[in-house]
Amino acid sequence: MQLQKETHPLSDSAFLSLLQARKTSFYCVAYGYVKNEEDAKDIVQEAVCKAYMAKDKLKETAKFYPWFYRILTNTAIAFLRQSSRTISWDEELLQLPSNEDTDCQDDKLWIHDSLKRLDAKSRTVIILKVYEGMKFFEIAQILNKPESTVKSMYYRGLQFLKERMQCNGT
Repeated sequence: MQLQKETHPLSDSAFLSLLQARKTSFYCVAYGYVKNEEDAKDIVQEAVCKAYMAKDKLKETAKFYPWFYRILTNTAIAFLRQSSRTISWDEELLQLPSNEDTDCQDDKLWIHDSLKRLDAKSRTVIILKVYEGMKFFEIAQILNKPESTVKSMYYRGLQFLKERMQCNGT
């Protein structure tokens, strides 16, 4: 959907169309935080409710996606802070296809564990950049940070992952 620079309030139908266009991406971002299908759906639903209640405050339709991703990531981070429940590694193993070899499963577990060890901001930047294919300027809009800060968080996170790989002899 082509976003136009509109300054009037976002209509309900336009709001729904914008959400529909990237619903899979929204789910993937939420899932990247919680690694649980139902929790990810709940986070997206809560973010949609928050965005709908505040949609009249959005000045330009062209800024919808950065605005919504910010709401989504903040909702996911708040969920993780409030949740005392930890994700069971058994749940993770059940989600891996059974025909994959052990090395591949070990790699996926290592990646999940490593991402969990990153600070929240670096993890967010890496998830949006690597898994969602976003550009640095888009992530900067979502996080409401300068692009140079986003790049620093990204490269700091990658450096952490690289050092962790070297410690494991990988």
